[in-house]
Amino acid sequence: MASMLSSLGFKTGIRAIYNVLDNPSFVSEPWAVYPAKHKSTGRIVSVFIFDKTKFELQVHRLCSTSSNASSPKRITKECYELIKHEVNQLSKLKHPQILTIIEVLEETKTKFLFVSESVSDNLLTVNSKNLDSLSIQKGLLQVAKGLQFLHSHGNIIHLNIQPSSIFINNQGDWKLAGFRFLQNLNELSPQDRDNFYIMNTSTVVPFANLNLNFTAPELIVDAQTKLDFANDIWSFGMLIFYVYNFPDSLINSFDPSSITDYKQEFRKFEQKFYNHASKPAELKYILKNVPDKLYPLFPQLLSRYPYDRLTLNQFIDSDFFDGSIIKAMWFIDEFSTKSIHEKLMFLKGLLEFDKETQTDLLSQFPLAFKSLKLLPLLIGVIINELTVLDESATIDPNVDELISYSLEIILAISKNISALTFQDRVFGILFKDNSSFTEKVYDAIFKDETKSTKKNATTKIFTKLINASVKTRLTIVNNLDVLQEKSNEKQFVGFIKHILDLVFTLGSNEQDQKHVQITLQEKFLDTLPKFVTMFEFPYMKNTMFPLLCRIFLSTLVYSTKLKIMDTFEKFCDLRVIDKIIIDEQLLPITQNIKERDREMISKLVPFLAKVVTSEHINMDMKTAVESILPQCMVFAFGCNDCTQKEFKAYMSTINGVQEKLVEKKLSQLPEHENFAARSHGSGSATAATTAANFDTLLQSQRLKEPEKEVQGPKSQAMQPTRKPASIKSMGSSHNKSTTNSNSNSNSISNGNNNSVMKPRRPLQSRVSASSSSSSSFSATTATTANTTATTATNTNTANKNYSSSGGSNINGALNTMKFGAIDEKSNSKNDRLLNSLKSTYERQKNEDNDDDFDDFQLSSGANVGGSINWSSESNKMKTLPVTPRLNNESFRTNNSVQTKFAMDVSTSQPAKVTYPPGFNTNVVLSPNASSTKSQLTSFFPQQLPTKTNYTGNTGNTSSINSDLLDLL
Repeated sequence: MASMLSSLGFKTGIRAIYNVLDNPSFVSEPWAVYPAKHKSTGRIVSVFIFDKTKFELQVHRLCSTSSNASSPKRITKECYELIKHEVNQLSKLKHPQILTIIEVLEETKTKFLFVSESVSDNLLTVNSKNLDSLSIQKGLLQVAKGLQFLHSHGNIIHLNIQPSSIFINNQGDWKLAGFRFLQNLNELSPQDRDNFYIMNTSTVVPFANLNLNFTAPELIVDAQTKLDFANDIWSFGMLIFYVYNFPDSLINSFDPSSITDYKQEFRKFEQKFYNHASKPAELKYILKNVPDKLYPLFPQLLSRYPYDRLTLNQFIDSDFFDGSIIKAMWFIDEFSTKSIHEKLMFLKGLLEFDKETQTDLLSQFPLAFKSLKLLPLLIGVIINELTVLDESATIDPNVDELISYSLEIILAISKNISALTFQDRVFGILFKDNSSFTEKVYDAIFKDETKSTKKNATTKIFTKLINASVKTRLTIVNNLDVLQEKSNEKQFVGFIKHILDLVFTLGSNEQDQKHVQITLQEKFLDTLPKFVTMFEFPYMKNTMFPLLCRIFLSTLVYSTKLKIMDTFEKFCDLRVIDKIIIDEQLLPITQNIKERDREMISKLVPFLAKVVTSEHINMDMKTAVESILPQCMVFAFGCNDCTQKEFKAYMSTINGVQEKLVEKKLSQLPEHENFAARSHGSGSATAATTAANFDTLLQSQRLKEPEKEVQGPKSQAMQPTRKPASIKSMGSSHNKSTTNSNSNSNSISNGNNNSVMKPRRPLQSRVSASSSSSSSFSATTATTANTTATTATNTNTANKNYSSSGGSNINGALNTMKFGAIDEKSNSKNDRLLNSLKSTYERQKNEDNDDDFDDFQLSSGANVGGSINWSSESNKMKTLPVTPRLNNESFRTNNSVQTKFAMDVSTSQPAKVTYPPGFNTNVVLSPNASSTKSQLTSFFPQQLPTKTNYTGNTGNTSSINSDLLDLL
């Protein structure tokens, strides 16, 4: 059924339980050895596979080339029986030096396979570079022990001692196998023993024949052969030569299964070897690399006659294995069989320092032996002890020491292995609880109590380890440098956080270990600064530092207090504490220190001085002066057991701190008092100094180089003007007013040109004003400069023109001319222009008009959408601004042109006029306000509208548009 499922692609038996790699790790005839892993337990094993198909093809090919060969089927059957016998014997025989079988032989249609402990090589395939002298010495001892077991307890002759029969497992142990030709003397009659002939099993298949190069000569050369344990001693001697002189052999037949070749090679060996056997020193050129201590043994191991050969007991007790190292290595092989007292004595001896070798015994072991053999052994010891440990009871002292010493040796070995190996073989097993989420879910669903109990016993090893005893924790703390070196930062920080509380805590069942606890605390405090920088600041502030402060306040051990103070000082040097920690946590406990002995004061005063002067901490001056310095003085003067030299040292430290504080304070004060500030009192002086410092700071701050300004056309902003003159009715009073205006213009022209213009007085008040009001005109217009002077000059000119023409000429002009026209041509042109313009009061707010005028209309209450209320608007006409007139103007009155020039009264020269920004003599701003408006005011009692259209390019005119007056 299994063969049928296998042919269909289904895996059963061994292949269903193990994950087997595709390629073999090595080949040991007739087996191909594959590394594999158990699917559920994860155990690493080796799977031996024999391919029937390939073997049968090989047999047919060999039989076709040999005339004396038996039939292929018979040969195949005999070989299959030989294979079954070999694996069957391996399964029966159990010994540490014999290859361990895990899964017995399984046969399918195309395969033979079985599972053994994990093996990496045999002596035929191993790299000789991996075999040092100690490893060979230990391996030979293991083979000898295995043979001794077969001879003494099984009465069995191996008969196949050769390199391919010795396997090397993953721990470097040599394991005996190759039991194809095993002969059990208990199953043979005395006659069969005396007439044993090895060639009875001779065949064309190589692995089915004995390797004659490693076979005793009495079984081949002598006429009478006899099975005896001495046959294996000869083979063992040949194996010793081979491992030291790999790949040479003392007898090296071309065909290792040919008796003829063997006899020829044996005669050569016999002549060389036995002639010098009596003188071991002369065997050097024959034995080559064999150690000198084995020279006396080789003539007895390879004695020509079996009765002259050594026994295995004599070989094991020889001087070759008398060294401490090999005995220690052998003790490790039998470690599980020793008592706990023997184990403790042995582990202590491994760590003892040898004065002769200037080292301990542990360091003399081969690295491969320590990492592959001793390391797993001791990890197993710890796990076994912790599994059965009762956490609620006090630990047995012997068990406590066994766990501590085992852990010490494990960490000592870890120094010489790679970080990856440490993670896989040590940290992941002992220093991390391995219960995964998947395992927890499996236990919750399936509730396999047996499996769950076993799993919990192995997944909480780390928790049990650190809680086992104070000695165990002390061992870990003593080797924190190894853990830090071999693990990553995250793992190490998590490990320290896990054990931090336990380092300073003594369990209820550990009260008898207080002296160990003190050592543990102080050792941890010494080691802590080496890795404290790995911790994040919040953890330092909220967990570690408060814990140390609590220990300092609560412990009664004075040496621990001193260690904590040393630790605090190192923290300060490493910059892992700041001002907040000092203020909130450290200073309160220093204030409560009651000790005044010199040991404590010698640590406190320098530490507090370092806190004040540390640039990293940057302690506030107020705290330093009000709290820290007084504490230092109290501690120094409170110390009564110090010497004068020590007290002076305290005071020198304190004075040094005080000097630095004084320097710091002086650097914050100004060197000289501000003079202006002194004249206004101390308060104003401080303000002036602060302002001066601030201004200096700002002036020194340059964002970038100043850019050169682009020079544009210079202009002045246009400003509104006001009507300076107060107009009365026509007559002599008007001339008087004009005269006053001219006189005022002289004073105005000499005034401040930068005066701000003010709003004009209402027009009605100026019309009804007396001649005395003309005097107030000068005061009113004194706020302007050149602009007002020009206006006064233009007003004087207009009044003179008005007086000379008389009132009758005005009536004729009003009947014939439009506003702003100077002749008939311009009259008609202005008529068309006015007709095309909208009234100011008909414009909407959303049109692009003069914004200032729109605001004026809105504020004056004008009805934009309807008719104009002239009664209310007349008052607003009085405040209309008047722009200055040009110096050179042409007035046309009664169809005649009169040219007038504004003159300076004092110099009789044309007056200098200041124009608003953006205007010059070619721009006309408005008609003559003094003439036109006075004429309109005289003939119309009603007020004029607030805005009038003027001609801008043809010059100003005094003519009045009669149609506009009719409209008004």
